[in-house]
Amino acid sequence: MGYKIRKLELKSKNQGLEEFKKIGATLPGQNIMVNKIFPVALKVKGVKPRAADILKQEMLSRMGDVVTSRDSLIQVEGNTDVIILGTEKSIRGLAEKIKCQPFGLKMLSEDITAYLSLLSENKRQKTITIGNKVFDFSALGCGALVMGILNITPDSFFDGGLYNQKENAFRRAAEIVKEGADIIDTGGMSSRPGSKPVSIDEELTRVIPAIEHIRDNFDVLVSVDTYRSEVAAEALRAGACIVNDISGLVMDEKIVSIAAELKASLVIMHMQGTPQTMQENPCYNDVIDEIYDFLYSQSCAAIAAGVESSRIIIDPGIGFGKKLEHNIEILAKLKDFTNMGFPVMAGASRKSFIGSLLGGLPADERLYGSVAAAVCAFINGAGILRVHDVKQTVEALKIARAVKKAT
Repeated sequence: MGYKIRKLELKSKNQGLEEFKKIGATLPGQNIMVNKIFPVALKVKGVKPRAADILKQEMLSRMGDVVTSRDSLIQVEGNTDVIILGTEKSIRGLAEKIKCQPFGLKMLSEDITAYLSLLSENKRQKTITIGNKVFDFSALGCGALVMGILNITPDSFFDGGLYNQKENAFRRAAEIVKEGADIIDTGGMSSRPGSKPVSIDEELTRVIPAIEHIRDNFDVLVSVDTYRSEVAAEALRAGACIVNDISGLVMDEKIVSIAAELKASLVIMHMQGTPQTMQENPCYNDVIDEIYDFLYSQSCAAIAAGVESSRIIIDPGIGFGKKLEHNIEILAKLKDFTNMGFPVMAGASRKSFIGSLLGGLPADERLYGSVAAAVCAFINGAGILRVHDVKQTVEALKIARAVKKAT
């Protein structure tokens, strides 16, 4: 699509005011708009000012509205952002009306129609295919897939050194399966803040024996946590069926073609910077917007490279180049990412923001906070939870699912 479109999940007046302020609406305009109730709110970025005026008039005639910036009223050049408010029917009517209009509206008509179709398809989508298994989210015992973490490293931030010997890694894999995980995510290189990469040979030496052992002994899906195409290829041939790329296809462009060639599922994660630099004062103008745009662009690139859309998973990257307030906002607004049409994975387990919220607790004392974060992520739309504490998370999710189904 030519325009960047995102459905906003406005659950309260404060969220509405916050979004209207971001695009430059006047305070009186914000207060007028926030008291109107519309089932659909689409944020569209990069609209010409004259096009914004046309959109507003057309939506007013359809009992909807368009939130614009004050500057767009007098602006002639450049672009502006708008929020289209209405019903799905009225916005489809808008798209039909503007398809022959100038100022870029013809393309916007096509993009709105395509995006609304994506939303409708997403509402109907209840399954995900990973490897040779099809999962129906509505039938899962705890409502989400649980991915157990197996770090085969000496220096991971929580369990580094516990499972970097083969026998310990094999034992932990068996425990993860027994505790109820659907997926085991094997990692051979730490991505903790400030960590440095190891050689490809070292990464392979760590993960391949574990993947082969899991393949030969358990009926569980295996993921490889790597951003290197060489490691991804060997891991997939050894029995993994998911590539979990923390760099979101940035650090090794060949990894996407490997995933396409070997029919792998692909986790595309957002990270600002690299593991060495990501926590050096990360900054965003709008953390949700920027992550959404990145994940959308990278997902489109993956599909163009041959990855099946049904095998794409997105991850906003909690803790990877984010401050405390960023992580909280991501957890609160995970539903926004589900509107992209792909399953959302969340990995908050044992991370430092949990310790900060609990008064500075170290990683080994963050169990209860991690389980709480996983439940929040599930309630807000995550379909896959990446966790260290499998048993506790599975049990908590069963309760959360029962309550969610009853509401």
